[in-house]
Amino acid sequence: MDILNVSGVSKCYGKGKASVQALKNISFTVEKGKFIGIMGASGSGKSTLLNLISTIDYATEGNIIINDTNITKLNIKKADKFRREKLGFIFQDFRLLDSLMISENIGMPLVIQKRKRDEIEKKVNEIMRILDIGRLAEKYPYQISGGEKQRTACARAIISEPELILADEPTGALDSNNARNIMILLKKINIELGATILMVTHDPMSASYCDKVIFLKDGRITNMLNREISDNNIFYEKIVKCNSKLQHVICQEKEDVQN
Repeated sequence: MDILNVSGVSKCYGKGKASVQALKNISFTVEKGKFIGIMGASGSGKSTLLNLISTIDYATEGNIIINDTNITKLNIKKADKFRREKLGFIFQDFRLLDSLMISENIGMPLVIQKRKRDEIEKKVNEIMRILDIGRLAEKYPYQISGGEKQRTACARAIISEPELILADEPTGALDSNNARNIMILLKKINIELGATILMVTHDPMSASYCDKVIFLKDGRITNMLNREISDNNIFYEKIVKCNSKLQHVICQEKEDVQN
């Protein structure tokens, strides 16, 4: 079952001669319970695509369907409601509220949904136990490490059991050790909780935890790699090779323009 269907999506900013086409006829699907990565150089359209899927922005053309809801047809009010209730988010800069304890940050999506206090406390405790961050419950964001902040952000993203989790460079602000730990955690969330994750990343190591990696260049999909075996190292090598070819093409095009 496809939980996400992106069909013929294009995004254009501006009008006339000043217009810029950020995405060009993008199409792909994501099955329920899969972990999908999106890679590409700066300016390739990764962030634009994520903004469209997250209902923050609207496509110029095409359709984006999340679990039978065509989000391109939603008005602003309905899009906001859909985002709150159906999507989970993990950001590079964590976006935790310093004035709230870790347990309160994790429970915030349920507070916004106006869930009962007892239900929120029970769910927060359950998620903290699963992600092994119970010790952080009464601490504040400024009292914990970057890796712990991202674990907290992961807990916040999954507490409302969203249909789709969108992760924007989740390891971008972390050192290599914490980055690997977060990817192990995301894979655990994907497998054990059945969460569907769409992750934007520039890091081949992070992408190697995905089931499939989609490569973007100049607003178009240039390649897709599917995981064929469970060995992360082999998949990592394939991702590096594909990414290197893409970077070589970009460098060659820049040289051609300069000449």
